[in-house]
Amino acid sequence: MALYQSYAKELMSKLGRLNDLVGHAPSIGTYHENIVGNYLRNFISRRFSIKTGFVYNSVSNEVSPQMDILVIDENVPSAYLFQDDDFVVAVPDAVVCAIEVKTNFDKEAFLDIAKKSEQYRKSNPTGFNILALCFKAKVVQIETVASWFESVDIKDSWLNYPKSITILDDCLIESFPPQSVQPSGACRTVCNDDVEEKSEALLTHFLFSVLKLCELKAGVNSDRTIGAIFSGDFDKLFTLKHKVFKYGSGMLELEKLNRSDGSNIYSRPEEK
Repeated sequence: MALYQSYAKELMSKLGRLNDLVGHAPSIGTYHENIVGNYLRNFISRRFSIKTGFVYNSVSNEVSPQMDILVIDENVPSAYLFQDDDFVVAVPDAVVCAIEVKTNFDKEAFLDIAKKSEQYRKSNPTGFNILALCFKAKVVQIETVASWFESVDIKDSWLNYPKSITILDDCLIESFPPQSVQPSGACRTVCNDDVEEKSEALLTHFLFSVLKLCELKAGVNSDRTIGAIFSGDFDKLFTLKHKVFKYGSGMLELEKLNRSDGSNIYSRPEEK
């Protein structure tokens, strides 16, 4: 865990220097994408590559929005329908995950992430939905974020939600299926008060999520998986809040939280 946090510290330092130099440049978002892409290349095996571009489903003829980062499994035959250096049009089966990088997290960024997630799901109906990485929260009030969820005109199916939105100076917003969270939707996770470097902890968790998806794609299941390495660290670093964001509804109370095996972690006390 300490090794990954040291890399996160290095990346945060690099981003800080970049923002100090060209923080107001219109192209700062592109630099962020490049830095994040290079960061991921330090960890994933050669089986996987970092690209940018689209996902095209030849069965449904659905095409995704252009994604900032695509993690591709190079072991998939005919992974690309088009390739020009790092710009690709990939088939859904070759995509490990799609990542959207945002400089700021505000209403405009949220709506863009939500709409891209809905469209990406159409092009890749069986894979994981997109991961978003945002560097700075323009808004931190959860009531405001809840109003954004309420205003979205998207079908309220957890499959349409982004898999996660990591906001480096604030929190993690992660979607869960109905068997894990009731009501289903997106839950907010924050760093514990005793975590000194919250941005580094959230960035490390983002890296963990990408590596976990690579392992799932490769069919890796052993005591040396990334999940085993990080075992026990989540509860030390983070707390999941008992609220659920839902499209069209805003924010509701969390009724139940279950583990992947169905065992219960939390049930809301019945009101007397």
